[in-house]
Amino acid sequence: LGSLSIRLASLRSTLATKLPPRVLLPTITRKNSQLGALLSILKEHIAHMEKDQLSFHQSELTTFFLTALDFRSEHCQGDLEKTAQVEGCVIDCLIAMVMKLSEVTFRPLFFKLFDWSKSERKDRLLTFYRLSDRIADRLKGLFVLFAGNLVKPFADLLTQTNSTESLLFDSEDDGEEKSCLLLQYVLDCLHKTFLYDSQRFLSRERGDALLSPLVDQLENRVGGEQRYQQRVTQHLVPCVGQFAVAMGDDSQWKTLNYQILLKTRHSDTKVRFSSLLMLMEVASKLKENYMVLLPETIPFLAELMEDECEEVELQVQKVIQEMENILGEPLQSYF
Repeated sequence: LGSLSIRLASLRSTLATKLPPRVLLPTITRKNSQLGALLSILKEHIAHMEKDQLSFHQSELTTFFLTALDFRSEHCQGDLEKTAQVEGCVIDCLIAMVMKLSEVTFRPLFFKLFDWSKSERKDRLLTFYRLSDRIADRLKGLFVLFAGNLVKPFADLLTQTNSTESLLFDSEDDGEEKSCLLLQYVLDCLHKTFLYDSQRFLSRERGDALLSPLVDQLENRVGGEQRYQQRVTQHLVPCVGQFAVAMGDDSQWKTLNYQILLKTRHSDTKVRFSSLLMLMEVASKLKENYMVLLPETIPFLAELMEDECEEVELQVQKVIQEMENILGEPLQSYF
């Protein structure tokens, strides 16, 4: 068996590196049950293509990817695990191509994909934002040049997934699960955009567009208790912390801080607790810059020290301690 897999690997490699694209592409494009294996061949093949060869085949490849990326919306009613796996292979393969393109050749491809995502097929949103998150991860600062066009869609999706009135995905069709996934991709992609932003990407206008939809996610309980907790700690809080860094503007920090403080008065204990986590993250990211925000923060913390929920009370103590560490001075005098 070992020798067989070695032979297969070498065959794959030969196919990928020696076959001309005109032979390989049509074979892969005909939908095949061995999609994963074929995609890894294509991935390797793309990696070995010369620049001029790639530009010659780019439109053919693009057409192929647009078909392959529809795997989620066409073939996978119900099996989200399997879908994620096949889609992951398609995305890996597409990223191999993206990494070989210049900014000039990537731009039209990205906007073609973006247009493709705006259709009646809501599942395409999952595919596109998962792909964008991966591209942001690889292109880093370069991705920021394209992200401007995503600001409004990001804000809209955060708002739409946060509504109990109109579900973004059909409820009978794992709608909640899909909303959770989409939120995760959107928050992670935003996080990377803020993280790699050295171009002052986050203008005042863009910051304003995203601020409320992001902070309002503290109230978004889609997916139930466990998913909420995981989303807040692993995706939302880090994203908002980085958002504050990318803002770099006193007056916007004030607005952000105040909106988070208002959530600490929410009737739901979990929301109060989560807003404290977010507050602590913002403070630890802004460091000494947080000083100017203390005066309006203190009254809210004082209120929470009397909270009926013990968990919240304990968390306030942690926040105060953390703020003392960051600012290097005791806060007792403020209370």
